[in-house]
Amino acid sequence: MITTTDFRSVSRLLWTAILSGAALAHVVVPTWFVAYYPSYLPWPELAISGSAFVEVLLAALLWNRRTERIGFIGIALLMLMYMPVHVYVITHHDAIVNPPVAIPLWLAWVRLPMQLVLIAWAYRLGRR
Repeated sequence: MITTTDFRSVSRLLWTAILSGAALAHVVVPTWFVAYYPSYLPWPELAISGSAFVEVLLAALLWNRRTERIGFIGIALLMLMYMPVHVYVITHHDAIVNPPVAIPLWLAWVRLPMQLVLIAWAYRLGRR
C-alpha cells in the first residue's frame, strides 16, 4: 500500500522531472513555444523565458520542507496560467503554421483535460 509520504516523495520527483524538462525545452527551443503563444497576450519571448525560470524555481521549492507547500501551490497556479495557451492551440490550430509539425488537434484536446489533472494533483499536495 502506498502511503501519503510515498505519494508525496514520488510526486516531488515526478514534478521535478516535468518542470525541469519543460524549462529546458523553453530555453532550447523558445521559437516552438512562441508559435503556440496566444497572440492577444503581450511579450511572448519574455513570458517563455520567464516561465522556464519559474518552473526551475518551483521545482527547487519542492525539495525544502518549509517551502514544499508553496512549491506545489505555485505549480497548480502555473498550470492554471497555462490554460489559455491550451485553449488557444485548440481554437487557432489551423492558424499555427510554425513550427511546421504542429501538435495534432486531437492531442491538443487530450492535453486540455490533462492540464486539469495536473492542477488538481499539485493543488492536493499543496494544501496538505
